[in-house]
Amino acid sequence: MSFLVIGTTVQVSAQKSKDAKKYKLKAAKITSTITRDGKEVTVVELDERYDSEGNIIEEVDFDSEGAFKSKITRTFNKAGDPTEEAYYTSDGKLKKRHVMKYNAAGDKVEEQRFDANNVLQEKSVYTYNAKGERTAEIVLDGKNNTVEKSLMIYDAKGMRIERKTFDAKGTLVETKKYQYEY
Repeated sequence: MSFLVIGTTVQVSAQKSKDAKKYKLKAAKITSTITRDGKEVTVVELDERYDSEGNIIEEVDFDSEGAFKSKITRTFNKAGDPTEEAYYTSDGKLKKRHVMKYNAAGDKVEEQRFDANNVLQEKSVYTYNAKGERTAEIVLDGKNNTVEKSLMIYDAKGMRIERKTFDAKGTLVETKKYQYEY
C-alpha cells in the first residue's frame, strides 16, 4: 500500500514510525481509486499526522465513499510510548479516552479507559518480573473492583507459555497455552 506524502509517494513498511522519522514525514494519506459507472473516483481511506519522532499523533479514517468515519489522537512521552489516546465518532464527538502510564523500564504499568464524559470505566494494571516479562494483568471497573485477573508464565528463554485468566471471584475461566517450534 502506498502513502501519498505532499507530492511524493513513499512505500511505508511495518516500521512506520521508523520510516516516518527517517523521511521527516509530517503527514501521510492513503487513497483508493476505483471505477464507478465508468468513471474513476478517488477517495481518501486514511489520513495520518506525525510528530517529529515519527509517532502517529492523529489518524483519521474515512468510509468507502470518502466520508469522515472516525478519528484517533495520540500523545507520547519522550520514550515514544503512547500516554493518551482519544477516540472520536463520525460526528466528531469524543467517544472514549485511554491514558497509559509506564515504569522507568518503559513497561506499561497502567491503562485507564474513560467514557466521553471523562468517567473512568475500566483500568488495567500490569506487573512485571525482574526480566521485564509481564506476569500479571488485573482489570478493574470504574469503582476499583476487580473484574478479572490474568497470570502469565514464561519458559527459560522468556517466551510466554501460559496465560491463566480468573474472574472477579477467583474462578479460573480460561487457560491459554503457547507453543513454539525452534
